[in-house]
Order: sequence, then structure tokens, then C-alpha cells
Amino acid sequence: MQNKKPDETRTWLLWLTRLRWVALGAQTVTLGFAWPLLEHLNLVLILVGMMGVLLLANLRAQLELRSRQPIPPTTLLWQLGLDVVVLTVFFVCGGGPDNPFILLYLVHIAMGAVMLRPELATTLTVGVLGCYGLLHVWYYPLRYDQHSLPESTLVPFGQLLAFVITASSVAVFVVGLSDTLRRRTQQLLDARDRTARIDRLRSVGTLAAGAAHELNTPLSTIGMRVRRLGRRYQDEPTEKDLAVIRSQLERCTRIVQQLLAGAGDPSAVGLERARLIDLVQDTAKFWCTGCNLELRVIDRSEAAEVELPRVAFAQAFTNLLENAREAQEAVGDFTPVQVTVTATRGTAVVEVVDHGVGLPDEKDQVGTPFYTTKVAGTGLGVYVARQVADGAGGGLRYKRNERGTTARWWFPRAPPRRSDEPEGQPAEAAGRG
Repeated sequence: MQNKKPDETRTWLLWLTRLRWVALGAQTVTLGFAWPLLEHLNLVLILVGMMGVLLLANLRAQLELRSRQPIPPTTLLWQLGLDVVVLTVFFVCGGGPDNPFILLYLVHIAMGAVMLRPELATTLTVGVLGCYGLLHVWYYPLRYDQHSLPESTLVPFGQLLAFVITASSVAVFVVGLSDTLRRRTQQLLDARDRTARIDRLRSVGTLAAGAAHELNTPLSTIGMRVRRLGRRYQDEPTEKDLAVIRSQLERCTRIVQQLLAGAGDPSAVGLERARLIDLVQDTAKFWCTGCNLELRVIDRSEAAEVELPRVAFAQAFTNLLENAREAQEAVGDFTPVQVTVTATRGTAVVEVVDHGVGLPDEKDQVGTPFYTTKVAGTGLGVYVARQVADGAGGGLRYKRNERGTTARWWFPRAPPRRSDEPEGQPAEAAGRG
């Protein structure tokens, strides 16, 4: 069987140290009450020494927990074994198998069964059984006649105290175990959600790359026909129209080339870790080529990083910019479109502000597939942008301004990089072991 993971071993060691602090407190109270029952006073010194050993073991465990070095599972074995040995010394000095605290052996067996690998748990159990057998051979009896209270009072009181301490130890351990299981379950659910988001993002990127293959042939045909028209008609009005067509055709060709490059690059349709401002500026620079509208980008992101498919992001962001441009051209407004990139503690945001026609009356329909207010629109631009954001765990929301619209597009920030993780590493490699 594989070793326990270092972080899991660290969690168990943390709970073991907490239980040991409880045990040290209980031992101090018990010894302060029951020391007159011991055979002779030298046994008190031995028991105090054993408590000092536990104290040193706990301090060493605290140092191991603070260090960043992996903690091997054998550390848990010898820590639990030390507890068993100290308990055995207590029982040898205080009544052997008749000591009511003998139930604490069961607590350590249960802890070992949960914390350790099967072979190590078996070793601990055999050790406990051996110590229990030793108590039937060698121990110092309790001297009830030396205590100020009668035996009829001491025995039931000792049994009650032993039960309370044992029950408290079990309760603390079970609470810690259930808390650990809840956190593990939540981690599994988060990992499953992350995998589902990655699959959705991949599908968006693959869809874009597939569309590029389909568009490549008709664009080549259009280019050939435009060149033929240019040779056939030499008048100035036709030349101006053909110049505009060539400009837009070149732009479409560059988009297709970008998508085709992504189709041949697995990282283009998979997740890539990058600064959000870099993704925005790369797409903005490409979009501004051949566009008659100025774009103003404001960076307030503090270099926030996200995990997104670059090609799918570029196409979705281009759709948002195109919507802003067309909304402003519809009202004859050619002021710059403003894009602001900001970041909070856990979110990176892109806001696209235009001064166009604003949201339609059916604003709740914006972003649903095939809904559009344009004559020649497909109703997929905003939908794709929303799918990219939803797939990453973010979202897209439109807000009506006094003049125009604000598209707020947000994504979760990428987790902090590990100290040994190089920059530019694909997100899937960085996020999975």
C-alpha cells in the first residue's frame, strides 16, 4: 500500500499533539489526587519523569509541524508507541490491570487503526497487547489504606474519572476525524468541479478551432474573387470598396490562422496560466488592426493571473469588443471603447464600457444561445463569452449605463504559484500532481 501523503500525516500528528496536551493535563490531575495510593514515593518521581518525556515528545512534534520537511508515517508510529509505553509505566506503578484507566489502551489502538498504514497499525496493536500482558505479570498494587478517603469511595470515583477522560479523548479524536473527512470530501468535490470546468473550456476551444477549419476555404475563395474584381474594375469607388473588403478579409484570415495554430497546440485548447492583462492586451492589439474605433485599456489588475484557454478567451473577448463597436456605430458615436482590468482578493475582472444603443428591453435574454438584436447576428457571441467565464468559475453580466452598456466579465484568480513552479507553466501541469 502507498504511504500516507505528507499533508495527511501532518494533520494526524497535529491532532495527536492536541490529544497529548489533554492527556498531560489529565495525568497531572490524576497524579495529584492519587499519589498517596502508590506503593512508595519513588514511584511518583518515575511518573513525573514519564510526563516530562511526553512533554518533550510533544515539543519535538511541534517543531516537526512547523518545518516544511515531509513527515514520514513512522513518526506517528513511534509517537503513539511512546504514549503506550508511558501508559504502561503508569499502570505498572498504579495497580496494573486493576487500574480503571486501562481503557485508554483502546483509544490508542483506534487511533493507530485510523492514522497508520495496516502493517504499522498491526505493529502498534501487538505492542499494546504485549504491554497489557506485562501488567498481569509485574505491577505495584494500589494502597487504598494510605489514602484519606475510603476504598468504597475511591474505586467508583476512579472508574468515573477514567470513563470521563476516556470518553473525552474519544470525542476529541472523533471530532478531529470527522472534520478531516469533511475537508477531504470538499477537496474531492472541488477537484471534480475543476475537472468539469476544464472539460467545458476545452470544448469551447475545440469548437473554435473546428470552426476555423471550416472557414478557411470560403475565405480563400473570397480573397481570390476580390483580386479578380480588382483587376476587372479600376474605377476609384470600386477600389475604395475593395480596399475595405481586403482589410476585413485580412482580419478574418488572421483570426482563422490564430485558431488553426491553437488547433495544433494542445495548450491552446487546454488551460494556460497567464496574467489577465496580457491576454486582454494581446487580443486588443489584434482587434484594433483594421478597426476604425479606438480602444482604451486601463490596467488596475496588479498582475493578477488566471487559468484560461488562450484561443477561446481571445475569441470571446473579440466578440465583446465587436458588440461594443457595433453598438456605438449604431448611434454614430466613435468615442473610444474603454476596457478596465481590475482584481480583488479572489477575482480578476474585465469591464468593457461602450456608449452605444444600450441593452434591449429583453435584457435577461442577452447571452442565451441564438438571441440577438442584430439583423445579421448569430446570437452566439455573448453566449461563447459567458461559457468561457462559467467554465472557469466566473461569469458575465451586462449593466445598463446612462449612455451605453458595461459588460462585466470576471474569472477566479489562479492560486499562488509554488516556490518550485516556473513561470509560464501550463495550468493543468501546475494544478495537478
